[in-house]
Amino acid sequence: MNPSLACIGGTAAYDLLREGALVAKRLGPQNSPFGDSQPIYLCESRFGQFYFLSRHGERGYDLAPTFVNYRANVYALKALGVRAVASWSETRAISHNFKIGQYVLVSDLIDETVSRTNTFFENQGLGLVRQWPVFCPSLRTALATTLGEENFPYTDQGVYVCVEGPRQETPAEARKYAAYGGELIGHSLAPEVFLTRELQMCYASVCYVAHYAETGSDFHPFENGRVLQPAQERQRAAAAVERLPRILERLCDVLERIPGICQCESSMADYIARGQVDTDWRTWFNHVPSEAHSNSSVAS
Repeated sequence: MNPSLACIGGTAAYDLLREGALVAKRLGPQNSPFGDSQPIYLCESRFGQFYFLSRHGERGYDLAPTFVNYRANVYALKALGVRAVASWSETRAISHNFKIGQYVLVSDLIDETVSRTNTFFENQGLGLVRQWPVFCPSLRTALATTLGEENFPYTDQGVYVCVEGPRQETPAEARKYAAYGGELIGHSLAPEVFLTRELQMCYASVCYVAHYAETGSDFHPFENGRVLQPAQERQRAAAAVERLPRILERLCDVLERIPGICQCESSMADYIARGQVDTDWRTWFNHVPSEAHSNSSVAS
């Protein structure tokens, strides 16, 4: 059987591939109606297999989030039989209630992107899909169980603001995001989370806090009354990344033990019931024109 779990890795996840931290066989880029995906790897662990895809490149940060071909990546994983996608992302905390190196199971999202296509169904009467719960509750529970069993500090609440990039936020923007409830800033979860919903896949995100958001000050942040030095930030962020293989390995085990109870695989049920799309998801894209074949999310 093909694995049903995949991880989409963000910043620094490519280091794990380069350094051999993941026992993996390279399957390479996968073709889709929306262009080629990033190269996909089939990974082995004590508790089972899973797929791994690095958003930004195999060997480094070669592609900024604005230009990731999200549709090709998600389509490719669906075509491989993936049912659950664990997203892995670096983030910056607006609130200092989060600690550098801490894991956060994102609970809600604010989409501030402006130039990314956020649906598979351009120029169609499809895609009116409810976005609650934003992240699959069953997969979030499995990730929480995983982090708990590994004794990794985490919180299961955090509102993620996805900004366009590739630049970082201004101090005024950070204050604006905080004013309407944002707690973390990142670049990658939108439109990924929306696209997986359209293809009826479970999706949840575990982020690690690598920095604090821009404050307009050169002063180093305080933590527990002490100044947090840049070297400490880098060390904690690096440690968070190094644990990813353990997290994914344990997650394979947890998913086998904890039954999933969610509605992710029926998100397009209304369209299917009305006959607007077939039960075979691959037929939904037979009409996609050739100009959709692009590796740029600006075009895709």
